[in-house]
Amino acid sequence: MGKNIMNVLFSSDDKYAQHLGVAIYSLLEHNTAFNKITIYIVDNDISDINKQKLNKTADEFDNAEIIFLPFNKWKNKLHLNMKWDISISSYARLFIADMLPDDIDQVLYMDCDVIICESLENLWNTDLNNNVLGAVQDTVNDKTKEAVGLLPEDKYFNAGILLIDLKKWRKQNIGIKCLKFIEEKNGSVGHHDQGTLNGVLNGKWYRLPLKYNLMTIHYIFSYRKNKKYFKDHSNFYLYDDIENAKLHPAILHYVPSFTTRPWVSNCKHPKKNLYWNIISKTPWIDAKPEKDKSKWYVKLINFRYRKLYW
Repeated sequence: MGKNIMNVLFSSDDKYAQHLGVAIYSLLEHNTAFNKITIYIVDNDISDINKQKLNKTADEFDNAEIIFLPFNKWKNKLHLNMKWDISISSYARLFIADMLPDDIDQVLYMDCDVIICESLENLWNTDLNNNVLGAVQDTVNDKTKEAVGLLPEDKYFNAGILLIDLKKWRKQNIGIKCLKFIEEKNGSVGHHDQGTLNGVLNGKWYRLPLKYNLMTIHYIFSYRKNKKYFKDHSNFYLYDDIENAKLHPAILHYVPSFTTRPWVSNCKHPKKNLYWNIISKTPWIDAKPEKDKSKWYVKLINFRYRKLYW
């Protein structure tokens, strides 16, 4: 596989197609140095109209190609007992070894709620030190770790951006191990597929620089507040690493983190305008901010944790 050829995987339903389009445009806009970027999209019932818009977005760039992968045949392999709302599209990454062609040795998986801000050449060429995947460490509490078999001192990664060595993934049967892990938890795993991957790959992943998955929490909470709230014992990124990542992010990940997403009217993210700047270049140019449909108590909790230190 050529180092100047990048394989990227997204997974989306029709509801997130607009946000996927923004992510794809930002990816291609900043990565014209690649000879070819093949974008695989796990298609969880994306409408024909939105597929046309996604293809139109990629057609603006000479080095891009989109390939849709139907998700329907894989859904039946999941036996879930979910207790809160999440798109099942998120679980698609567990089947990447079977979905993608056998001759693909490496893939960059990304969630749809991201903005790529610079070239990903250095990320794509990262040496994973013989690990199955590279990911950015996340801020979670001890109970979240304990729920998937981790100790307080163990590192926990966010699965929104994953640089995956598919050779090792296949050789170690990671997908099969993930399905078995879900079954052992009676179909209910904290943080869903992310928790599953952390439980299966505990200590067997490479920590990427924070700039490759800069999450909302680092803008909403100060470094001190993050450490206090999450009580992290696992040697998180240093203060300077976080501040530099905030100044020069490579990938912004718009997780909610006590606010909403940029496409919701009352979003507090300081870089929400990046989303709207990019959408103006896509077939979704006429999109408007959505009304916040969060429950009143969710809004109250969000306000509390953003504003009240006690």
